[in-house]
Amino acid sequence: MDAIEVLPGVHVTRDYALWFPREKTLAISDLHLGYEGAMQEAGVAIPRRQKRVMLERLGRLLDRCAPETVIVNGDFKHEFSRNLEEEWKDVQDVLDFLHARTTPVLVRGNHDNYLMQILSKRGLDLKRKYTCAGFTFVHGHDDPGVSGPIVLGHEHPAVKLRDDLGAVMSLPAFVVQPDTILLPAFSPLALGVDVTEGPRMSPLLANRDLSDARVYGIDDALGLLEFGRVESLARAQG
Repeated sequence: MDAIEVLPGVHVTRDYALWFPREKTLAISDLHLGYEGAMQEAGVAIPRRQKRVMLERLGRLLDRCAPETVIVNGDFKHEFSRNLEEEWKDVQDVLDFLHARTTPVLVRGNHDNYLMQILSKRGLDLKRKYTCAGFTFVHGHDDPGVSGPIVLGHEHPAVKLRDDLGAVMSLPAFVVQPDTILLPAFSPLALGVDVTEGPRMSPLLANRDLSDARVYGIDDALGLLEFGRVESLARAQG
């Protein structure tokens, strides 16, 4: 299944994005561009593939939905302390890809400390929060002063499935309530955190009970998979 309407006018997609057809807006989060370069600096060599994977996903989304706006809800880049050379190039390439076909809106994440050096060259701003379709989009690492329905990144939610031999499969997931939506990481290299685990990383979730939230996992071969409520998953894993 390519997309499911999970709330009125709000669709989750198999390409890791929320889609708001009335507003012609897509939302993604946690690209962590430059991750491979940061790992190389730390002495860990991994193939440089995530930019290609993410551009392919974005291409499918733009072809299928033809959005006017794409919200990147934080952690566009990975390195905290500076802009690595390869990271700088990756960020520019993805921005150019988006800007050629839509209007990108970037929300600040905790990894985006030096992103403005890149955005300013294209006349783009970095927002602490952004409102669309009645939701406030905020990355989630801090509280910039929000109330009402929110869309968060930062958590990297995933469904953890264990087979009879004890092997674990992790599927990136959307977590959905009428007033709270958690986005999966758009990066194919970002580790997922079990949707049933707590406490949550975001202070914005400290007083929000997600036990009755619905979970939609993403399998690259099968598409979207409905897993029911968080509390049901917790009991099944229990």
